[in-house]
Amino acid sequence: MTARVETLPAVAGLPWTVFRGDRESVFLALGRHHAELISSVRGRVDQQWQSLMNRIDDPQRAERLSRIIDSTRRWLPIEAQELAWIAAGAGLHELDLWVYNLRGDLGRDGTGCSDVCTANDGHVVLGHNEDGDAHLREDMRLITLDVEGDPSCTVIWYPGMLPANSFVATSAGLVFGLDHVPVSTPSITGCGRHFVARHAQRQPDGQAARRVVRETPCAGGFSFDIADAVNGRADVIENAAGRVSEVSADSAVFCHTNHLRLVDGTEAGLSVPDNDEWLAESRTRRRALSSAVESAETSAGAVDAAGVLAALRAPGVLNRRDDLCTLATAVADLTEDRITVQASTTAWTGRLSAFVRGEQEES
Repeated sequence: MTARVETLPAVAGLPWTVFRGDRESVFLALGRHHAELISSVRGRVDQQWQSLMNRIDDPQRAERLSRIIDSTRRWLPIEAQELAWIAAGAGLHELDLWVYNLRGDLGRDGTGCSDVCTANDGHVVLGHNEDGDAHLREDMRLITLDVEGDPSCTVIWYPGMLPANSFVATSAGLVFGLDHVPVSTPSITGCGRHFVARHAQRQPDGQAARRVVRETPCAGGFSFDIADAVNGRADVIENAAGRVSEVSADSAVFCHTNHLRLVDGTEAGLSVPDNDEWLAESRTRRRALSSAVESAETSAGAVDAAGVLAALRAPGVLNRRDDLCTLATAVADLTEDRITVQASTTAWTGRLSAFVRGEQEES
């Protein structure tokens, strides 16, 4: 079979492409449609992907890579196969994509993101800043995957990545924001964190998605911010080298950046020095984000989608340094069925239930 591919008008500066069909056809088409761009990102000298490939010249890192790939394939064979199809479609070695996708599972990944989620009195809002290397700014895009048998989903996507590790909204009424959290010694019996995220995002409801995140160990570390429209709830689950802890954001506003707040970050294998550059940056950014959220709160302690967007775009949270910038911001108001996306141009607001199906309906 052949996937149906549709190109939609760009929103907020992000190109948007929709892929519909059976799983194999969709992921082959995803790689094929972006083959030139993926190859360009792969081939950039002295930039992120190439530097990751250089790391596995070290035998210890190569062994760690092999063990985590094997573990991921055992735990999550469907998601591992999806990556293989992207590689085949793009005409690249599958190993190259594994190295890129396991970047935070092989060692410290300094770059990170910011999230705000709340389900105050059942009003569910989740906002996410996708932050990354500045040289990736022109590569970011939206893709929609409408795979037979799965909920459809729309993702802020890095070419070459399994579509899962950023901001994802699905037709099961779920929205995910993913934040890197540091793991100094990854678990070689865990799974690539992108693959855990993708598996959770394929689930038919929030209960199943949360169970996946709780029960599937990550080799590296992610904070999974999960908003659930059907059940009127928001949760933050940290999964770091197999350690898992969570908190409910019901009747509260929870801000997360790129350090462990729920799992004990002083544990062996997780701890990083207090003078670590990226730990200090994350803590400073969370303080700025929390302060901006507090300024947007009502007297009842609630914050609406506009307030979340303003907080994520506030000084100290947005574009912190020349080589690390906010590539895109997305805020989903699940109760009001509204999504706002802002990247390189003016913010765009649409209907969330259409957005997740790859239908562009302004709100």
